[in-house]
Amino acid sequence: MKKNLLFLLTCLLSFCGATSSSISVDVPVNCKTSIIGGGIVGSLESYYAYKDAEKNGRRICITVYEKGNSFDSSGIGQPSTNTSYNIVPSLTIDEILSVVPRGSQLVEKLAVLFSEPGGIRIDDVRGVNDSLSAVNFKESVAIYGSNKNHDDRTLALLMLGKRSMDLWQQMYDEGDEELKSILELSNFNPCREPRDGSKKVLHDGYRIDLIYGIANAEERAMSMQADYEKLGYKNCRILSPDEVIAIDPYLADFCDNHSDVDVNSLRVWKKDSVALWRPGGCIDTRTFLPKFFAYMKKVMGQYTDSNGEIQDCFQLQFGKEVVGVEFDTESENLSMIGLKFSDGTYELNNPLALDSRYVFCLGEAIGTLDKLGFNEPAFAGFAGASLLISIPLPNDQIEMYKNFSHCMEVHNEGIVLAWQARCKEDNIFIGVAGTKAFYGDKQPNKDEDFAKNRNLLQLNMVNDVLPEFISLACGYDTKGKEILAEELSSLEDKGLACRFAGRRAVAYDGFPTIGLLYCKGRKVTNARCTTHLGSGGVSFGPGAVFISRSAEAGSNDAFVQKVLTYADSRRIAE
Repeated sequence: MKKNLLFLLTCLLSFCGATSSSISVDVPVNCKTSIIGGGIVGSLESYYAYKDAEKNGRRICITVYEKGNSFDSSGIGQPSTNTSYNIVPSLTIDEILSVVPRGSQLVEKLAVLFSEPGGIRIDDVRGVNDSLSAVNFKESVAIYGSNKNHDDRTLALLMLGKRSMDLWQQMYDEGDEELKSILELSNFNPCREPRDGSKKVLHDGYRIDLIYGIANAEERAMSMQADYEKLGYKNCRILSPDEVIAIDPYLADFCDNHSDVDVNSLRVWKKDSVALWRPGGCIDTRTFLPKFFAYMKKVMGQYTDSNGEIQDCFQLQFGKEVVGVEFDTESENLSMIGLKFSDGTYELNNPLALDSRYVFCLGEAIGTLDKLGFNEPAFAGFAGASLLISIPLPNDQIEMYKNFSHCMEVHNEGIVLAWQARCKEDNIFIGVAGTKAFYGDKQPNKDEDFAKNRNLLQLNMVNDVLPEFISLACGYDTKGKEILAEELSSLEDKGLACRFAGRRAVAYDGFPTIGLLYCKGRKVTNARCTTHLGSGGVSFGPGAVFISRSAEAGSNDAFVQKVLTYADSRRIAE
């Protein structure tokens, strides 16, 4: 009788919207997925595992283990240690291509300090360039770069990026109203062909990217356009200064400063500047991650465990750094049965009672697969710096700026910033992230030379484009002026700016590592990884998860198999 009442109550709550789970708490869990890493890829792995189980009528239990501290969703505040929480990602088909220089280019760039054009060398952190993993990485890059037969890999990455953009859009289109709302609150802007190709408007699949301070600005823009057109994007073109202002009036200052008037009294770009209308979007992961994990807990509902206790089908556990794995020694096949954490606790599963799967979404935690005994291609970390600015609007300006919103990439010599700027809760929020430096197997922090220098450069680039808002933050007219380090520190002290230095984990070839895991070359039957996505972790997240899950399902699709071959965790440079 008690169970019947509990079942009826659960159904009623589901009908009223308290939970979206359509499966009774009395239906036993028949599969469990443990996801290591609570960043954007971990969140997407959770989502697709849940959707697949729902489609097939299975009751699944998902636990995400995140080594960092809890998300801070209260504003700028103290940053979480989770890198994807502290950046403002673009959504583009080519973002993943921008991290690893090939062959001799890496050697050349490592000879130049990060603060010089094209440089990536770090001098103030011991062991960055000469650790065993750093040496292995550089040697592998050199071998890989000497082989000219890698154009197909680049095309495969662009195609994977296109697939991922389609999947981001599909998530929105097929999501329930709550998921749609989370994406909208998270400033989700899709990257796709415009719904009305006859009009150039923001937030419809395309955006304006700015290129300046580069001698071959128009040539770079044309090269980008050619890549997008190969993938089927038909509306790319260079915009005139007047066209830019018509689409986004907030870029008027930039257009004035980087254009001249020709003999026909029309504004034309200076030789080192240009604007490109190109497919691209964005998402605010700082907003998305906490809301999305809460959504997963709600929609997945609860189940009754073997002790008769009600448990959540979805759990996110912080402070859980994996330091060891347990294998089933009784099985003929190599399979995992548990995890060991740095706090001394364990997760152990009975392989006879539960279909258990493990997915390693390690993000910036380079070398973890190797430390745990799995095969991992030659790896390294590249540091990236982000700057988040939140400027309270005076009451008399809230109405004026309430519709302000754009996203883009801003390109300068040796630097590309992913960029979001909008009115958010009566504040002007501006987030930028970009630039890189080789960090080997070291973890960067915001007080090292790289982060301090790059954050100041980022602030000055924001001032180049949106001086009216930086003037509001600094309390004086900053247009045309250089912002000094002391002023950035003052903004940080006042809580208007948040600086962060994180790491991008990459393999020697710049390709993600996706699919089944191997221990000393032997396949692990119930473990796989989705990692080494570098700068493309957010853009490429859905596509990478799709390919990784396809490996587990044994897909015979030709494109899937091509990506899995390139992304194999056992690969070595050749």
